[in-house]
Amino acid sequence: MFKQVAEALLSGHFICPTAYPDAFEYLSQASNADKINAFLKLLDRELFDLDGELFYAAYTVVDDSNRPAIREAFSEVRSQLRPVVEWMDMVMTALGQDMPIRARDEIRLHQLLQALEHEPSLAEQLNRLTQLTLFKTSKTSVHDQLLWVLQKLEQTGYLARPNQQASMYIATGKINYLHQVIAFLNDAENLELDQHATGGSGGEQQELFL
Repeated sequence: MFKQVAEALLSGHFICPTAYPDAFEYLSQASNADKINAFLKLLDRELFDLDGELFYAAYTVVDDSNRPAIREAFSEVRSQLRPVVEWMDMVMTALGQDMPIRARDEIRLHQLLQALEHEPSLAEQLNRLTQLTLFKTSKTSVHDQLLWVLQKLEQTGYLARPNQQASMYIATGKINYLHQVIAFLNDAENLELDQHATGGSGGEQQELFL
């Protein structure tokens, strides 16, 4: 299991109980986590535990050898912010929820579909979602558009479907990671970070965040 978990972390996967139950259970044992972390440190990375819901590997050193990869990874997450956040807003409204989606929350296709089909404004919001790059599609029916969006969220790791024959999706720990990214970016904007004034430290903080 050590090899599989180490390779998954180095490949940028987010280990949570929903998407990777066996790997998550392995890392939940302190002795195993210590072994993995010791290995990652040899590669200038470190094992992070987010809210007890997610493990991922972050860089501890930023240099010319890894800066392009870090920027690419961060850019990918940032490109997903708007569509995923708008999707979460749509789900909150459709299901009458007060709190945004978090890890382990259940999303039932038929329940969500029923809400969207009975509220034109939500159906229009879904249609706008499918114009964004992450969810781009030429599908026109509410059912097909919703299924497509859920499938894309599954492909990008924000949702998992434990039973492939069922229509229930479960939010993964990557959703919690996205919330952390949003908080980080909000803090950065509030501080009005100036990379030129700080000698680029703000940029390196962004890179270290992954």
